[in-house]
Amino acid sequence: MHISSEMGTQLQTILSRRTLLGGAFWLGGLGPAWARKKKKAAQIPPGRAARIISGQSFTLSDGRTVRLGAIAAPRMAYQDIRGEPLAKASRAALRRLITDHLLSFTDPAPDKFGRLKAQVFAQDLATSPPVWIQSEMIKHGFARVHTWRDDKTHAAALLALEIEARAKRRGLWAEDYYAVRDAQSIGASIGSFQIVQGRIVDAAIVRKRVYLNFGADWRNDFTISIAPKDAKRFERAGINLAGLSGARVRARGLIRSQNGAILYIDHPEALEILE
Repeated sequence: MHISSEMGTQLQTILSRRTLLGGAFWLGGLGPAWARKKKKAAQIPPGRAARIISGQSFTLSDGRTVRLGAIAAPRMAYQDIRGEPLAKASRAALRRLITDHLLSFTDPAPDKFGRLKAQVFAQDLATSPPVWIQSEMIKHGFARVHTWRDDKTHAAALLALEIEARAKRRGLWAEDYYAVRDAQSIGASIGSFQIVQGRIVDAAIVRKRVYLNFGADWRNDFTISIAPKDAKRFERAGINLAGLSGARVRARGLIRSQNGAILYIDHPEALEILE
């Protein structure tokens, strides 16, 4: 998908659509009381795991459901949805890490499903240092980094662990299913969370929306799209989006279909500039 600044009139219909970026979003006023509070003021009481749902979620003995923030574990089978490779192994790894441990939580972020999305720490004895669960899941290859606009504080540390795990082909990184996808062939992965890598052919800005194009054919080639309000976050992070033509990058998120494969991102941590 290639979009140049001269094509603004042809794209008016597409550009007028309001797109929900970055996967999860929050509807104000819904969900549990603790989630409606500002992060700074939220105090999440510790607890113990009662049931492990997947490699990224579990319930506590008091009924709360926890979703591990900033990571994506393989999807478990559900109804008629097929499970992803190593989903059970990922769940088993989380079970080993948190069962019979006192769990504490930091950086709580709202979740539209009413779950507690947070960084999780497990402590066995009062004298032992807490274990950061997300880092263990990433380090051993049982999950990939998946940040959100409201859940990106630990992105750099987790990305460093992911790079090491991928280089050593630990866990899911030994499976072709989880390989980093080439931007030229990402079309086959529409509808799934992917990590995509490639070189930006052209960085175009149309009505303040940024399009990072990875090919010359805008009807078929892969594109990253960033809304005007989100582009400001990149500016504050020192990233000149308009100057990324020719840059090799790695991005992650849900691959959608719109005149070819497209990835909407809304925060800088979802885009790694490799060179």
